Amino acid sequence: MLEVISVRWLRFVNVVMKNGVVLRITFDEKPLYENVQSETAKSLKRDLERYLRGERVDFSEYEVDLSDLTPFTRMVLEEVRKIPYGRTLTYGDLAKVFGTSPRAVGVAVKKNPVPILIPCHRVVAKDGLGGYGGGIKLKKALLKLEGVL
Repeated sequence: MLEVISVRWLRFVNVVMKNGVVLRITFDEKPLYENVQSETAKSLKRDLERYLRGERVDFSEYEVDLSDLTPFTRMVLEEVRKIPYGRTLTYGDLAKVFGTSPRAVGVAVKKNPVPILIPCHRVVAKDGLGGYGGGIKLKKALLKLEGVL
C-alpha cells in the first residue's frame, strides 16, 4: 500500500512510503495528496511534526529503502544515520571511516533519498556547511533546529 505524508514547515516535507517502508522524502513548495492509513505512517507523521518543532526525535525505528543504491553509498548513508541529534561530522571524518576521499563521501551523501531520517544535513565541510540537496537554507534551518548553529 502506497502512503503519503505531508508536513508543513519552511517547505512541505513530503514522504512516500510503501508497506511501511520509507521510499523517499522531498522538500517541496506544495504538499502531495496525503494518504496516511497505517500506524507506521501515523507515527512517522507525528514524529516529523515533533522534530520540526525542535524536539529530539529518534527516527532509527523507521525502515528506509536504499536498495537502488550502490553498496558503498548504502554503507555511507548507514553511517550518516548514526550521527546523533545536534552533532555534525565532516565529509573528511566519514572519508577516514571508509578509507576514501571526502568527495566520494559527498557524492554518496548527495544520493540520500530520505533526508531527515538519514540526517545528511549533519554532514558538513571542514570549512563551512557544504552542500545540501534541499538547498543550503534548509540545511542551516535543520542544523539550527537541532541547536548546532
